Amino acid sequence: MERRGRRESIITLIIMVIIVLVIISFLSGLWNFDTGKKELTDEVRQDSLDYVNPVSVYVQQSNKISYDFFNILDRASDMTREDLDSELLAIIEDSRIVLEKNENLSPPEIFEVAHGYLQLVFEMRNRAYENFKPALSNVLQDLDLDISTTQITGTFLDMYMSDEIYLSFQDKLKESGEELGISNLTILDSIALKDRNLTDTQEVVDFISKIESAPELKERRGVAVIEDSVEFNPGVSNSQGDYWIIGSGSEINVSITIENQGNVTENDVDVIMKYMSEDEVIDEKKYTISEINPSEKKVVEISGFAAYPGRKCQIVITAGPVPDEVFLGNNTATFKFMMD
Repeated sequence: MERRGRRESIITLIIMVIIVLVIISFLSGLWNFDTGKKELTDEVRQDSLDYVNPVSVYVQQSNKISYDFFNILDRASDMTREDLDSELLAIIEDSRIVLEKNENLSPPEIFEVAHGYLQLVFEMRNRAYENFKPALSNVLQDLDLDISTTQITGTFLDMYMSDEIYLSFQDKLKESGEELGISNLTILDSIALKDRNLTDTQEVVDFISKIESAPELKERRGVAVIEDSVEFNPGVSNSQGDYWIIGSGSEINVSITIENQGNVTENDVDVIMKYMSEDEVIDEKKYTISEINPSEKKVVEISGFAAYPGRKCQIVITAGPVPDEVFLGNNTATFKFMMD
């Protein structure tokens, strides 16, 4: 009985020794594996962080741009056309910067496929913002509703598709991480189109109707001659009845301020000065303003009119009219003068 107990004790001890040896062997092997793996993972993990960290920043910026964009649309009915255009241009610029930064990023080889998806996301979002502004301008110009609806819907569809492609980017990023032994490589979500109903034609029609109903956004066009701003060279020294008396000289130069009183930028605005003497000597000169923004004032100077001392003369200055200008009462100003 005692022998049996001693034998069982020996067997138990042997089993325990074997178990200990197996554990030691296992731990030794695991440690060696982990050591090699750890060295590889540290290097790869750092490369991964060097890629994922800036990408995370770009995605956050893209999310903010989307938030700002739809915030602008929510406030559009209370904004002036000039402010709306300005804020949309800022959105386009911010989106372009994110796109370029991501394009200039060099991903590790294993993330190249994922990065391709992300680049496409930013390209589609940037295109959506760029196309939205002219599409909105067409809405406010009362173009054909079908055309406007198609254009606006197209921008929202680009946003929607960018969101779907972003999901593929997340999947590819996770798969690439798993290939490297990083099982928890994830990145924040990103959605550009917050309201997916805007891919529906009727929803877009309702959206357009709301924008069109805002009186401040309705397109207004018009330029004006600011009469009080006129200056002659030689300058005015006196007046006689309806006529200004200007100093003597060999020629006459005239400057005048032109203002854009509409809410859209005007291009190629003609300013015509027609100079006439009492004995019907006529001269006409033209200056073209290449661009003038809403509420902007630009000084136009035209020189080289012949001098006729002692004669009664007048100059008629006309700005525009620009296309679709309704009120023409301040497009023309007439000034009577005589030279000493």
